[in-house]
Amino acid sequence: MHVILFDIDGTLTTKESTENQELERFLRPVSEAAGKILSKEHWRYDGMVDPEIYRRLLIESGMSPDSAMSSLPQVISRGEEAYLRMRAQPVLNDGVRELLQTLSIHPNHRLGVLTGNLSAVAEEKLRLTAVRGYFAETFFSNGYFSRADLVRDAVRACAKKYALRSNDDVIIVGDTPRDIEAANANQAKAIGVASGHYSVSDLVQAGAAAAFRNLIPSNGLLKALNVEVGKDP
Repeated sequence: MHVILFDIDGTLTTKESTENQELERFLRPVSEAAGKILSKEHWRYDGMVDPEIYRRLLIESGMSPDSAMSSLPQVISRGEEAYLRMRAQPVLNDGVRELLQTLSIHPNHRLGVLTGNLSAVAEEKLRLTAVRGYFAETFFSNGYFSRADLVRDAVRACAKKYALRSNDDVIIVGDTPRDIEAANANQAKAIGVASGHYSVSDLVQAGAAAAFRNLIPSNGLLKALNVEVGKDP
């Protein structure tokens, strides 16, 4: 048995289709809490989890760490509400739907989502792209300030639920070095996809077992996901 956990932003969905909404759902509620407009300059939080992004933005706005933590629940709630009010139109990356269809018919594979997004935001993206039904497992960032901690708990939950032989029967697919590093820190198998801001070389250097330009279900990608190519499920 293998459990494959996919990141959402940059992995399942294109960065181009989500980036403006991502900026808005973070910067608007933080600006309101801070009483000043935050700059969009140098925005780069790829691979981080939402609560930590909000916390850092609040501190960057001038709040003390204690004040940032006190403001965090309300800011997070406003960010979720802002996203749900948007006319978001996330678009799947090349090959994603075909890959999910291929993997879903293999009885020894279970699919899941492992994302830095908060649950309300992630569920909406999965609904809008019509892929929610493929995923038996969902791991969201609510209550987490570290991707490594989120991955740790996800890997443990999958290993226990499916009686996996080892943590590397959990395969984590992501588009950032943080995805790869968090997988490796928890002895999961890390597969990179260069469909975000990072190259195949960046992801291999971060420690990916294999990295690909996209998620089109090639023989190489399927083998990396422990699918026996050419064998009927």
